[in-house]
Amino acid sequence: MRNTRIAVKAVLVAAAVMLLPVLGVAEEKPMLDRYLDQYWGQKREVKVIQKRLFMKDGRHEFGLFVGTIPNDEFLLYYPIGGRYNYYFSEDIGIELFGAYLFEQQSDLSNFLADRDSFNISIQTHLPQILRWTAGVEGLWSPLHGKVGLFTTKLAHFDWHIALGAGALGSTVATREEGGDRKSKIDVAGNAGTGLRFYLSDSIALRLEYRNYFYAAEQGGVSHPAEITLGAAFFTK
Repeated sequence: MRNTRIAVKAVLVAAAVMLLPVLGVAEEKPMLDRYLDQYWGQKREVKVIQKRLFMKDGRHEFGLFVGTIPNDEFLLYYPIGGRYNYYFSEDIGIELFGAYLFEQQSDLSNFLADRDSFNISIQTHLPQILRWTAGVEGLWSPLHGKVGLFTTKLAHFDWHIALGAGALGSTVATREEGGDRKSKIDVAGNAGTGLRFYLSDSIALRLEYRNYFYAAEQGGVSHPAEITLGAAFFTK
């Protein structure tokens, strides 16, 4: 009987010795969890910024565009042109552009010239008519992202700011009444902004707003505002 008790005590002591490390780990685990939570909590404070899906660094972009210049009172202009871009980095690029401008009489001009509205026709005299524009500008693209498209597709985009200079061609009226018009070239600055929506790694849609600034023929500064939509094609 005494031997049995001794054996039981020996088993209990052995079991206690075996369970002691487990109990120690169990006691230390909450402290370890607290350290891990603190560590990962600090890591989670760092915001994850995803890389651009479509890269521009070192690539060439060729584009075609059409648009309108709607802020002339007497004429509406419709530019058709092209662009070439080279990107030194993802954010910085340079652009060469040129466009020919087609003009159309505005509703105001047609109204003033309407003989049915007045006893006499009032013909508008336009001292300067725009013909073409060309120039160079720098592009800075500080923002890129993606938006949901019809809840089935993600559309990637980037936004840029443009600033540059160039030339603007026009024809101006001579002093003689009914005389011929002569060609003129003005130095013009421009500033604008735009969005590029990527359809693939090689093709994008580009929406652009741009203001031109040049010395008007009759004094002051003229500032035609151009809105264009075009397609952009990237080299590999």
